[in-house]
Amino acid sequence: MSEKLRYEIDLSNTVPIPALDVGLQIRTVSPTDLVGLARLMLDAYVGTIDYEDENLDDAVDEVRSFLDNPDSLLDRSYIVEDEGEIASAVLVSMSDGWPFIGYVMTLPSRKKHGLARHLIIHALNHLAEDGHERVVFYITEGNTPSENLFRSVGAVHVPS
Repeated sequence: MSEKLRYEIDLSNTVPIPALDVGLQIRTVSPTDLVGLARLMLDAYVGTIDYEDENLDDAVDEVRSFLDNPDSLLDRSYIVEDEGEIASAVLVSMSDGWPFIGYVMTLPSRKKHGLARHLIIHALNHLAEDGHERVVFYITEGNTPSENLFRSVGAVHVPS
């Protein structure tokens, strides 16, 4: 697997939350989303630089680990639903005293519709309202779509 590059976003300059398309619903993540998030995770990562031959059971274990982690911020982790289907999600937890974006996932058929960007901005604004100064996350080196997405919301690469 390629190297993970550290990025940060300064929360003192958040951007307005963009409008969400009519018919789409945004809500916080719930433990009852386990299977839906696992399916989304698998669908979103298959064929990408971050896919490592995981199956649905692996994805369920990964999402369960997030949901069961006391450092997970379920009230700052968000889902976009389209007619009851989870189309995109951002999962946030605390790590070393800072909010950490661990996963951003979008159904392949819904990519390039602004869903992930909407969720990230939504999370960033609420984290800023909570008094946090920055958010950290890692992107796999060579994951250009993720790099472009996060740079569009103010992310900067922070060399280790």
